[in-house]
Amino acid sequence: MMKTNEKFSDADLIAQLRLGDENAFTEIYRRYWEVLLNTAYQRLRSKEDAEEVVQEIFVNLYFRRNEIDPKSTLEAYLKTALKFKVIDTYRLQQLHYKHIDNLIAETNLSPVLPDHQLESKEFKTLILSACSKLPEKCREVFMMFRFEELSHQEIARRAEISVSTVKKHLHKAMLFLREEFKGSRTYLMIACLLFLSK
Repeated sequence: MMKTNEKFSDADLIAQLRLGDENAFTEIYRRYWEVLLNTAYQRLRSKEDAEEVVQEIFVNLYFRRNEIDPKSTLEAYLKTALKFKVIDTYRLQQLHYKHIDNLIAETNLSPVLPDHQLESKEFKTLILSACSKLPEKCREVFMMFRFEELSHQEIARRAEISVSTVKKHLHKAMLFLREEFKGSRTYLMIACLLFLSK
């Protein structure tokens, strides 16, 4: 088993990694994590997305270590993996945003209730109670969007995150809240309150 403070070539690291050497994996992680993270951030403009992508690359690297070509270089292998992960992330984001648009369009077909009903204390209380179950950042983004009526750009600036991350949080919050109230007698009114475009 190699020591992580020693200098090993890519070939050495790949050979040891294929044998399941965790020290080899740790050394690869140490050498390439930062450069991959920086590259991912340049492509995605979201720290959260970049960290998630790079984490998945290293998880896949370990579990698929026996598939690595012993003659390949780690840098080339990891950069190729990063390229495809970034492409996958772009595709997923497009699907998420399309789904949000579909949710809004779908709800706009529902009967619109008077503003005083939608904004009643009862329904605000229900929404606030459900929001307490959301992760902190997700909850903050949703509250700014729904109750402060901030735009995606305004939320991004205030929360110091990207617009794409704002949209991801809103998507997560909307799906959670929709599921939370599904089947209840107030579902239609809650759905309108959540999804009608401003």
